[in-house]
Amino acid sequence: MFPSFDFRQWYQTNVTTLCQVEKLFLGDQSENELYFRGMGNYDFVCISTFYRYFINSRQLNWVEKDVGYNSMVLLPEIDNDEYKSLSFQILDEFYNNLRAMGSTELSLDTIAYLAQHYGLPTDLIDFSYDPKIALFFACCEMPEHDCSVYMFDIYHHVKRSMYAFGSGRNGWFHSPDGSPLSEKEVEQYVKKSCTEIDRDGDSTVTPIIAFENIKYGQRILNQKGAFIYHRDPIPMDQLMYTASTDTFYQGRRVYKISKELKPIILQILDDKYGINKSFAYPSYEADQNLEIIEMAVEKTKEKFGL
Repeated sequence: MFPSFDFRQWYQTNVTTLCQVEKLFLGDQSENELYFRGMGNYDFVCISTFYRYFINSRQLNWVEKDVGYNSMVLLPEIDNDEYKSLSFQILDEFYNNLRAMGSTELSLDTIAYLAQHYGLPTDLIDFSYDPKIALFFACCEMPEHDCSVYMFDIYHHVKRSMYAFGSGRNGWFHSPDGSPLSEKEVEQYVKKSCTEIDRDGDSTVTPIIAFENIKYGQRILNQKGAFIYHRDPIPMDQLMYTASTDTFYQGRRVYKISKELKPIILQILDDKYGINKSFAYPSYEADQNLEIIEMAVEKTKEKFGL
């Protein structure tokens, strides 16, 4: 059983023609600050692989919770400490396995990226800055279901936090000696807290993807990957679809795509853009670290019975 989230319909656009597909997803996106996520079944909500694993592996009590604007959603009651602890245990074990096989030192962000893209449950939620990639993942499976593409400014909460703290609306920061931090120091602190995964940090951050952190995973590069780290008992839909009831809100849409379009879209993506399964999941020849990463993944799965 997974949560549902009917309130996303406030921002929904039904896509039933190829003309809509071409206009919405296949045009020039070079000036766009928006990111996209494709899901093969429209009924799926935006939850992480670790969230799915955690609630499926336990007998949890489900209760209605207010997720904003008096919108009630049936959600499982989760022990946050247990959830957080197990999430990081999996990442630590994966990293230990990588190091045992000769891996260089990696940042926590990089460890999480690799774990997510190579099959371990994490609190990362995949997005792409290329809508065509999201469209591929929406259409490449579950042909019997309508699919969805989420469009969202995944850095919106970062910009909002930087503005709020920079303006003093959320109070002023001080150094250990009591003196106020400069505007630049505040900016650096807030940016770090909103964009770096930290064991004791915020439960929702949007990492700033640097090539140095993803160069070991050709799969991430091909998929033009971006991520939201969301370690919270309420699904990501709450951030995307209940912050405002104004349906004109810029950078917040969910596109429901008719299942009849799936095979046609896949053919266009393959023929015109070279986007197909082989591109999204490159072979050993194209991904030089694939064998080591997959071995580390399998050892980690064995340890936790995943």
